[in-house]
Amino acid sequence: MSTPYDSDLVKLFTDPLLTDPLLTDPLLNPAEPTTERSRIAAPYLGIRRLQSQLDDGRPLLADRARLRAVLELSAVTDPRLFHAMFLHHCMAVGNALDQGADDADVAELVSGRWIGAALMTELGHGSSSSAIRTEARYDPATREFVLHTPGPDAAKHPVNVGLAGIARLGVVSARLLVGGRDRGTALFLVALRDENGPCPGVVIEPCPRTSLLPLDYATVRFDQVRVPYRRWLGDGASITEDGSFHDPLAGPDARTRRSLGMSRFACGAVTAGLAAVARAGVALALPYATRRPTFDRLAGELPAIGHLNQQRLLFGALAAALAATAVAHRATERCWHIPPGGGRGIGPSAVVMRELALAKVTANLLADAAVNRCRSACGALGFFSQSRLIDYQALTLAFQSACGDNRLILLDAAWAMATGPDHLPPDDQPAADAWIRLFRTRERLLHTELTADLRAATAADGSISFDSISFDTWNENTELAQQLAEAHAARTTAEILHEEWHAPTAPEAARPLLHHLYQLHCLEQVTSHAAWYLAQGLLTAQEVLALPERSNEICRQLVHHTDALTGLLEIPDALLHGPLSTDTHPGAPVPPGSWNG
Repeated sequence: MSTPYDSDLVKLFTDPLLTDPLLTDPLLNPAEPTTERSRIAAPYLGIRRLQSQLDDGRPLLADRARLRAVLELSAVTDPRLFHAMFLHHCMAVGNALDQGADDADVAELVSGRWIGAALMTELGHGSSSSAIRTEARYDPATREFVLHTPGPDAAKHPVNVGLAGIARLGVVSARLLVGGRDRGTALFLVALRDENGPCPGVVIEPCPRTSLLPLDYATVRFDQVRVPYRRWLGDGASITEDGSFHDPLAGPDARTRRSLGMSRFACGAVTAGLAAVARAGVALALPYATRRPTFDRLAGELPAIGHLNQQRLLFGALAAALAATAVAHRATERCWHIPPGGGRGIGPSAVVMRELALAKVTANLLADAAVNRCRSACGALGFFSQSRLIDYQALTLAFQSACGDNRLILLDAAWAMATGPDHLPPDDQPAADAWIRLFRTRERLLHTELTADLRAATAADGSISFDSISFDTWNENTELAQQLAEAHAARTTAEILHEEWHAPTAPEAARPLLHHLYQLHCLEQVTSHAAWYLAQGLLTAQEVLALPERSNEICRQLVHHTDALTGLLEIPDALLHGPLSTDTHPGAPVPPGSWNG
């Protein structure tokens, strides 16, 4: 379950000085009505307002539990604020700390004087950061780097730095060229704009406004931008006065992998934010269903939650939201760890990076399903931004591609599972329960099928290696590969839930509810692949046909405990506003939480 929030922190997120930019922005006229500029500026002003209240001179990453709470409450309050917050505190400050930034630059970011940004992906390569074309050429005469965009397809896009009047400092990925040689992808802190406009050589072209998750998106190009040596995030690498290059890592490929590892800070933040909006969506939709009147031709007037299809939607959403939370809380501990004396490491291993990326995919899929079900359960009110759900879903939709495209992450993971020496499929030893045994068997059989297909099309000796697999062979197996990665994620998620929700430390009063939610989550995972389990002989026809009724029976048990179930979400009531909340829904015929079936 989620961690309870400090009451003073919650109060901060209800402060009008945080939620109303017209009260804090000296560039806006308080006498004027809310403008498009004020809406776009609000997240950045929110960062500064929060920093002024929380500031103890340390980066928020120094207290990971507090950072997670701040990000979760930001996501619930305004997904745009969360987006700006995670880029600033995790992608900018986090990587500055991790890769050895100058103390003065870190202090400027921590204070909020500069708002951080991350510039990795390029226009010509979509979500791929492995083929960066932006160049950073070392100039030995000045001991500076010359940052340049060699062509239109190398422009950084999309980047939320289009708003004038706010100083922005970005972590920029670029090919490091020293002495005419490519040294791999490196990271730099680059001043993009100050209060007076873009910095010299930085070309910022605002993008047309987007409806979902509206921020100041832009395309950024660099025209011979001079970057001081101290703003190279060298991470232990150096260039001597005579131009000699030294890197403690093995070579350009290792340096590139280390730089791309900056995404781990995003994985920790994004999983936390996605899980938070999923919980908030259920915290709005489930109580609303107990108050929302319906007029049934057979039963007459009764609350929406009295309908079994509503129960299936909302209790399934609740299970998904809490599952996303469990996955997220495991991920943040690893994503945000910075070894003492940052700037001298090799970063997490490939195995850890793969698991963190899969955690992002898992949390995203669970959160999107939860919010979508809540929106569906709430009818027409679920469509409007005032009800919050559509804005929460904007966040879940955005991160299907942002922070690594879900499908590419799944395929990369499957590739490593099939061809790498560091992965073994689950064995057939006894599992914690029947559900996990099914999930382990599915993953093992899919792994066997994929490796057999690859082996049959490759080396005569039956071995599998990168060099022996052709594009056509892999391309024909990508659907199977994605299924393998999804099965791995389903199995590891179930193991996390079983461990946490059945642990002696779980609150005694919540254990029966958590047991039902665990069963419901596993039932839905199995039901979505029931035909496969039947074809493999792992379930009988009678067992498959009985799956829906098993879910129905769990819902009949849970419907008597809607208040307690809502309490498991631990979303502060003070942050729940709009037509779905208890304080604004007009004419509710049933007092909140009073209907128990």
